[in-house]
Amino acid sequence: MNATVILNLIAIIFYVASSVLTLFRIRQNRIHKGAGIFAMILLFIPFFVCISNILEHSGISSDLDEYEGFAKDLFALFLLIFLYVDSMQKSQEKRMLQEKQIQKDLVLKSKLLTEIHHRVNNNLQIVSGLLSMQSESQKNPHLSEFIKIAQNRIQAIASVHKTIYVSPNLIEVDAHSILLSILGHLKDAYSLETRNIDFIESLDTNLQLDVDIVMPLSLILNELVTNSIKHAFIGEKRGTIQIDLHVHEDSIELVVKDDGIGIASLENSEQGIGIVLVQSLAQQIRGQISFVSQSGTKISILLPKDNHHKARF
Repeated sequence: MNATVILNLIAIIFYVASSVLTLFRIRQNRIHKGAGIFAMILLFIPFFVCISNILEHSGISSDLDEYEGFAKDLFALFLLIFLYVDSMQKSQEKRMLQEKQIQKDLVLKSKLLTEIHHRVNNNLQIVSGLLSMQSESQKNPHLSEFIKIAQNRIQAIASVHKTIYVSPNLIEVDAHSILLSILGHLKDAYSLETRNIDFIESLDTNLQLDVDIVMPLSLILNELVTNSIKHAFIGEKRGTIQIDLHVHEDSIELVVKDDGIGIASLENSEQGIGIVLVQSLAQQIRGQISFVSQSGTKISILLPKDNHHKARF
């Protein structure tokens, strides 16, 4: 038995051991099944070459010798394919790990944003409570009224943050619930003054708006309703405030209407900074203000659907 035969026998033992080990790892799911089978096919080709060499150099037969070249070329081809598939698989696994990490980071950031909105809401409630204590300690009714107006604005902002941190979507929030919350707070805040004022509310449900739209819109609603409560029914025994929020084909419209004494114009209004604030906020969200003073006051804010922060319906 010459050295060539011995070397080929050793190689065969090595190939057989490698095949058994590969099969064992496939069964343990430590190697991907497809890659493992492909590796075993690769091992079969040099195994065939070793058998051919053993038969030839031991003088038994040289019939397999003419297939060795083809087997070697096939081995090279399969090796290239294996390396390519293996690199693609590793790249895919790396991409999947990166995607999982991105998902984890997004969940963490979502939780952090939720916690931030929760803390902001809590801090605003504290500020509102401090203002309430300050108002109760004042003997000046005008100053107390100014403090109450500031409280209402803070509560309008807090309503948005509160809705955000309980919402699964931190980008678009339920405008219907936010505006209802603001109206509910105003009814409570002006309970004595509004005992003869009826509210008629018609708000489209399931209206999801971008946070950057719903925040100014909430403050606008707060100002318009507050102005109606404070100025529309002076000397009147009874009144009605109607609030509408509806979605049209190409716009969103907020309307606050009362049947009070009316005002001559928005520019000449004596309602403090409220109307100025409404005009500024409406401009911020590209809203158009229309004003009608006939049998009361009607102010509408028209928002385009193609706003740079789109609404979803």
